[in-house]
Amino acid sequence: MATRLEHVVLIILLAWAVLASALAAHNYLRAEALSTELSSLREELMNVNSTLAELRKRVIRVDVIIDYGNGTLEWHNYTLLPRGSTVFKALLLVASNVEYKHGKWGVYVTSINGVSEKMVSKSEGYSWMWYIYERGKGEWALGPVAADKYELPDGAIIKWAYVHWKF
Repeated sequence: MATRLEHVVLIILLAWAVLASALAAHNYLRAEALSTELSSLREELMNVNSTLAELRKRVIRVDVIIDYGNGTLEWHNYTLLPRGSTVFKALLLVASNVEYKHGKWGVYVTSINGVSEKMVSKSEGYSWMWYIYERGKGEWALGPVAADKYELPDGAIIKWAYVHWKF
């Protein structure tokens, strides 16, 4: 009787050893396949990062605000533009309708999204002006030149504001 029990135990141990060896071999092969796949993905990620670095050299990101003068602000955050783009190009990208005139100093914007300049008298009116946020000073500065003459740096924050003026 003991011999039969020994045979059963030996068969069970042999089956367990075969099964454990098969599972170990399967797990080893799977780990090798995953390791190869991981190496391939790392190489692909390096290529993507290289491409992204090249794109970053050619693209800038700016934030554009349109202030309609009545409390309505329209924000266009993370606007992507080709490097060398101007304030005017940024406006053309984010606004659905822009009217403007070409003058000897550059482009003069007369209407944005249907809100047009308005002259109340020769010394009073409403016009579109552009500003750039000066981070170091923490304040808005009136654009120093026409919008088509000012090249935007990466990360700039610009604002088009419909302002009331009087002199």
